[in-house]
Amino acid sequence: MIGTDEKGDVWLIEAKLCSNPELNENIWSEQLDPYRLSLSKRSEDEIVMGARRYLIKANAGSVFPPFINDSVEGLYDGFKQWCVHWGFSEEKAKWLYDCTIQNIMRGNVIACVLADMLDEQVWEKRVSTFAYGGFGYIAFQPSDMVALLDYKNQAVEKEDIHCNRGTWAELVKKRNKVKPTPDTVELYLSKDVIDTYSKIREFLLELGWDKSYRSNQKAFIIDLPTKYGVDIRIHIGWVDADGSMDINYRTVHNFGLKFNIDFRHFKKDPAKKELCYRLAKRLAMEARYNGRGTAKVLNQRDLTDDEFEKWDGEMYRMVDKYNRDYIGRKEETKDLEAVFRFLKDIVMVPCRK
Repeated sequence: MIGTDEKGDVWLIEAKLCSNPELNENIWSEQLDPYRLSLSKRSEDEIVMGARRYLIKANAGSVFPPFINDSVEGLYDGFKQWCVHWGFSEEKAKWLYDCTIQNIMRGNVIACVLADMLDEQVWEKRVSTFAYGGFGYIAFQPSDMVALLDYKNQAVEKEDIHCNRGTWAELVKKRNKVKPTPDTVELYLSKDVIDTYSKIREFLLELGWDKSYRSNQKAFIIDLPTKYGVDIRIHIGWVDADGSMDINYRTVHNFGLKFNIDFRHFKKDPAKKELCYRLAKRLAMEARYNGRGTAKVLNQRDLTDDEFEKWDGEMYRMVDKYNRDYIGRKEETKDLEAVFRFLKDIVMVPCRK
């Protein structure tokens, strides 16, 4: 959870029951600190858009702030409604919003554990690479509530703050959204998968990639010539690594890595359709990749003619619904190496002719 108090301090809160083995002395460095670093990479617009799903009542579920009404227009509007609830001025709302955005982007947060029991060993090990902020531990025990705070007062200088305070409607209309490029993809990746991305870039350069690409909203796209006379397409970009992934690999507002292999150019060539299918089956067996849409059973059985015709040609790492794409699991390494071997075998670039 992430929240702001009436002084403008941002609290990054990790909630754990005492029965959860993740409530241990490493929680500060292995969970809260990576979350803080991840959030600090977000722009104001990204923070505001990320808050939307939690402030719209239709999406909020049973837990919802009573002072936010149905017509809330954005995160700043939510701050204004919060301040009205507490009897604060609109100027105070503006200051609190600006402090919140600035503190998140600076990584200046209070890292806090919320639990049902105080574990003094966990509290004593509160170390991290935090440059600012402080630490908290709140325990709702059966007999009483315990709150511990190790606070570093870092006032935000008002003249440093330049916030837009845009509404969701305004932000949706903006056209200057960040698109995935070879340089921007790494900025939003989970730290556990950045090394994987670096290996992919190095491999493609060694293979002879000339750094040309085009982008859509989710990936940058590369076409490489093959020894079969048609190009193989590669999609590299972001996937949501939260919610659908195993709990051990979830990160807050962080992205996993898409490294998809696309046979659409083979499919478009009538003389290459049989070859396309053979290569796709090989990739499925060697690298645990699977097709999208009608080809989602490619790694389990042969496709029917109709399934093959309707398939768009794209494949992605897919073991099961909880183990897909690249988010930093150790087992992903062997699949990545298999993809590298596959591409090295089929790609024909100028420097290798």
